[in-house]
Amino acid sequence: MKKGLKIAFAVLMTALITALSVSSAFAAKDTTEINGKVKAKSGDTVTYTLKLGDCTEKLEGIQMYVFYDKTYLSVDADSLKFPNLNGAVKNANYKDGIAFNWTSVTDLVDFSKTKTLMTVDFKVKSTGKTDITYFITEMYGKDITYLKNYTLTYDLSVNGKAAVKDEVPPLSKDEQLNNKYQGSFTNYADGKGEKNGKGNSHISVTGDHEKASTIDPSAATSVTKDGNQNNSIGTILIILGIIVAIIAIIILVILRNHFSKKPEKKEE
Repeated sequence: MKKGLKIAFAVLMTALITALSVSSAFAAKDTTEINGKVKAKSGDTVTYTLKLGDCTEKLEGIQMYVFYDKTYLSVDADSLKFPNLNGAVKNANYKDGIAFNWTSVTDLVDFSKTKTLMTVDFKVKSTGKTDITYFITEMYGKDITYLKNYTLTYDLSVNGKAAVKDEVPPLSKDEQLNNKYQGSFTNYADGKGEKNGKGNSHISVTGDHEKASTIDPSAATSVTKDGNQNNSIGTILIILGIIVAIIAIIILVILRNHFSKKPEKKEE
């Protein structure tokens, strides 16, 4: 009897572990992974904040783009803010992402200490893997030459909860988009300038103006797409996994109670 009970417990525990594992695996597939750092669910708000600091001269002008895949994310246009760039011209729904430019010959901004350059909220639309990247076309100081000392960092939060803090922002690796938007500014993968960056990660990323006229921007892609069909299948398997787990727990409790009862003594 004891041997049979042990076998029953072993079988049920195996079923329970398997059910929970399947549920966890498909729960992960119901999320969207952003920049390889953050996992969010459909409907979540992901806040992207780009910051600039370590500039040895004041900022007089900037033109830049933030790229994202509209299959996975939608932008909240009202949330797009430039707290330190008064009068910035912006387009939250530009065809390739977010575009903005700002310039002032009288009110230059001191970014020697880190300040927010821009912040925007995204809504998660579907599951898969995607990136939020940037590319700067122009960023210059008073002498109208591009800044050579700077540090870019970024934050990501999900529903107001910090997930990434003061990390190097992913720079666009999309050759077609980089060709299209390359200006006189030199972008570096480590988010630092020509003079203050160093090490193996200090790699310049530039586009080629000569190829720009032959590029079809609609063909550009830099994400791994999972079909939306996986959503319904994953949800069904999660529910089935939970049901199996509950049934297994109930059976375990019944068996334990049954076999733990002491046999009543017969009266002589």
